[in-house]
Order: sequence, then C-alpha cells, then structure tokens
Amino acid sequence: MSIQQLNLDLFQTLNVPEHASSMMMHYAMFIAHDLVYVMLIVFAIAWFMGNRETKTGIVKAFIFTAITLLISEVLSAVLHTPRPFVMHVGQTLIEHDATGSFPSNHMSIFSGIAFAYYFSVKRDLGRILLCVAWLVAWSRVYVGVHFPIDMLGAFFIALIINLTGLPLWWKYSDKLMDGILWIHQKIFGIFIRKEWIR
Repeated sequence: MSIQQLNLDLFQTLNVPEHASSMMMHYAMFIAHDLVYVMLIVFAIAWFMGNRETKTGIVKAFIFTAITLLISEVLSAVLHTPRPFVMHVGQTLIEHDATGSFPSNHMSIFSGIAFAYYFSVKRDLGRILLCVAWLVAWSRVYVGVHFPIDMLGAFFIALIINLTGLPLWWKYSDKLMDGILWIHQKIFGIFIRKEWIR
C-alpha cells in the first residue's frame, strides 16, 4: 500500500461520519477552530501574572513555534498540496481557504508549543500539551480540512526545530530574557508597581 493510499484511508476513517452526532461535530469544530484562541488567552494571562520562569517558558514557546510556523507556511506555499475538500473527498464542517494542506499550521502551532515545554523543566506540562496537539490533529482531519499526513509533517517539523534550537536557547536565553523583561518593565511598570500584574 502506498503512502498516499494509507493517508487517504486514514482520512476516511477519521473524517466525520455521515450520521455523526451534533454534539460531536460541534466539539470537533471548537477544537479545530477555536482552541487556538483559548490558548492565546491562557498565555496572555500567564504572561501578566506569572514569574520569570513562567515568562521564560512563554518566550521559548513563542520563538520555537514562530520558527516552526514560518517553515510550515513556506512549505505550504511551495508544495501547495490540495486539501480534502478541494479533492472532493470526505465531508467538511468548517469553511477554509483552498491554501496548501501540507503541513498543518494549527498542528505546527500546538506541536511547537508542546515540544518547547516538553524539552524544559516543565516536561509534564509538555506531555499534556502534546496530547492537546494530537487532539487538534484529530479535529482538523475530522472536520475535513486536513489529511493525517499534514499533521505528521507539522509534528516532525516542530520536533526538529525544538531539538536543533535547544543549544542556542540554553546559551542565550538568560540574556534574551533580561532584555525582554526590561522592556516589559518599561511598558507596564505602572501596573507592576500597583501589583495588578507581574
């Protein structure tokens, strides 16, 4: 069996079935489309309320995820592989532009964040976030906007970026955080002095 056929068979297995429940479809659509915004809100709250260690984790996740996402965007534009609905395969529950399918930007974001924490002192949180990433992967296939191979591609890109970037992070993270926190203090100093944020 070819990789293409295996990819298609897995898609047909994971994509929303014809008689799926309304609850399951809405759950998958929330995970596929809206969970990323919930994640952004959580990180914003953690940034303003967290200590240096928390902020360091957020900066690390942001940098590694941004690089992963940039590579994902370039590959998507260059390869421009068709999405399932472009090929008239399966059912589609959410609207999406007919941009390149491989690799998945959503999976790039969630995997990039997850690995940033997994390869840190917060490894347990990283494990949880990896589970969340694969939940997102399932949902994006379920709602019909990605193939399973798009998720695997993004996952391994995030893994490679995190592994190769770790030596540089270990070398420069303290100086980088000193600069970022200095800027943070300058911008939000009045609120920090009032102890509304940290």
